[in-house]
Order: sequence, then C-alpha cells, then structure tokens
Amino acid sequence: MIVVILSFYVLYIGQALLLPLVIAGAIAYLISILAHGISSIKIRGLGVPKALSMIVAICVILLCIGSIINLITVNIASVIRVAPEYQENLETLITKSYKTFGVEEVPNLQEIINQIDLRDYLQNFGRTVRALVSSTGIIIVYLIFLLLEQRTFANKIRALISERKKQKDAFELIDKMRHDIRSYVGIKVLTSAATGLLSFLVLNLVGVDFASFWAVLIFLLNFIPTIGSIIATAFPSLLTLVQFDTLGPFIITISVLGAIQFCIGSLIEPKLMGNRLNLSPIVILLSLGLWGSVWGIPGMFLCVPITVIMMIVCSYFPGTRPIAVLLSKDGRVARSISKGMLSGEGV
Repeated sequence: MIVVILSFYVLYIGQALLLPLVIAGAIAYLISILAHGISSIKIRGLGVPKALSMIVAICVILLCIGSIINLITVNIASVIRVAPEYQENLETLITKSYKTFGVEEVPNLQEIINQIDLRDYLQNFGRTVRALVSSTGIIIVYLIFLLLEQRTFANKIRALISERKKQKDAFELIDKMRHDIRSYVGIKVLTSAATGLLSFLVLNLVGVDFASFWAVLIFLLNFIPTIGSIIATAFPSLLTLVQFDTLGPFIITISVLGAIQFCIGSLIEPKLMGNRLNLSPIVILLSLGLWGSVWGIPGMFLCVPITVIMMIVCSYFPGTRPIAVLLSKDGRVARSISKGMLSGEGV
C-alpha cells in the first residue's frame, strides 16, 4: 500500500515530465496499430512494406491529431464568446419553467445559477488543450525515441532470457498481450470515430452550433465508458435548449444521440470487444476519480485505457492474475497461454 501511494504521489508531482511521455506512448501505440493494419492489407498477394506502412501511419496519425487540436482550439474561442448568451438563455428558460409550475420566487435557484460560469469551465478546458500543445516539442522527442526503441526490444528480450524454451514462452506471451491490447485500442478508436461521425451528421442536420466541435468531444468522451457516453449525449442536447426557442430540436437530439450511443456502445462494441473491456463499473469510477485527480482532464481520458491494459497484462501472469480478477466485472479474464505459465513456470 505504501508503494502504491508513493507511486501515485510521484505521478502527481512528476506530471509535467511523465504526462508527455504517456501521451507519446499512446500516440506510438496508435501508429503501431495503424501500421500493422496497413501492412496486413494484401492486393493480389502484394502488401505494403513495413517501413512504408510505418511512415504512412506516422503521417496519418500526426495529421489527425493536429487537425483535432486545431479544431478544438479554434472552436473553443468561439464557444467562450457565446457562452454568456447561452447562460442567459438558460437562466430565462429555468425561470419560465418554474413560473409554469406556479413558483414565483426561486432565490435558491438563482444563487445556484449565479455560481455557474460556463465561460470559466470552457476556459479551463482551453487552458488544458493549450498546455498540451505547448508540450508538443517534448512529446515529439519522446515519440521519436519510443519508435526507435521498438526495433531493439526483441534483442533485449533475447539478452535477458538465455534459455530457448523460456525465450519462446516470453515472445509468445508478449505477442498475445500485444494482440489483445491492439485489438482493444483499435476497436475503441473505430467505435468512437463512428459515434462521433454519426453524431456530427445528426447535430448538423438539426442545426446545432459548433457541430464539428461537439462531434470531436463526443469522440474523445467515448473513451470513458458509461459516464463518457452520458456526458457526450447531455452536452449537445442541453445546448439545443438554450439555442432554440422550441423543445423539438432538444427531443430529436437527445433521442437520436442516445440511440446512437446505445446501439454502438451497448450492442456493437461488446460484440467486437468480447471480454477485453470486462471492467467493473466501480473500478471505472474509481480510476476516473483517481487519474483525474492525478493528471486532470488528460488523466480522465487515459484512465480507462490504462486500467484495461493493466488488467490484460495482469491476467497473463499467475502472480498478478488475482488483480485482474478483482478489476474485472464478472471474474472472467483471459487465461495464460501455456500450462507452464499457469503453474508458474516459464516467464
């Protein structure tokens, strides 16, 4: 327990150094996944060379990340400018609602409204994005070295493990864990992108302001299971209440976005994911609060992928398998890949 507490304390005080490294690691893994997917494409028996697929993957991922950051930074300023107008419309809407039910004086509600500062919340989010952008240089340096280190990783394993049988078990175990983690991240990116794209089409058809901005936020928030999908549905739906004079756009937005979140998050994603996202809801809430308190908003986005990866890795070692069982929702986790590992032999 002391080691765990000290570890999170180091993560907290070393945020400026460690967070760019973790972000670079996540980007490197996305590049690896995309490069693997490109190189696996075969046309008449011919495929893309690994070196070329890696270059293409790096260009595509960096271009996408740059576009997302640019979209957020450009739109956040526009949203901040109109936030006071939205807040005024919200106050008017709430006051009308209370008068409809015969409540003339609502002093407590007014005090609560006065404490809500949408501009301040949006500015905090914008500061977080700008802080990440300011760390772009160090993130790129970390990314370059992480990509270069991948080439020597196999040689390091061979140097660490001299016995041929244990060496084979080690590579088999690493390949299985890498396959599971790659599948989880790839499926999550695919389903989140589909949710964001469909949400953009709906918001654009309804006429919601800053549809592309909310679509990007929906894509990012969907990396947080359950809570993220609720927030992703609530934010643009509530915006329609203060943007339009009628309830029609609100009903359409919340109904269609809710249906999209349910179909992709509760039907399609579990079928594709299998047991890879078998996290306990309590664990998700605890990890959200823990990583959010340690690394702020970036920690909230990274909390579930980090926890899932921890569960996948722990499930393949006999000594740490109980931890994976405790993190899981129903106790069903991936088993070690050989009898030797189940009995504690091998790696």
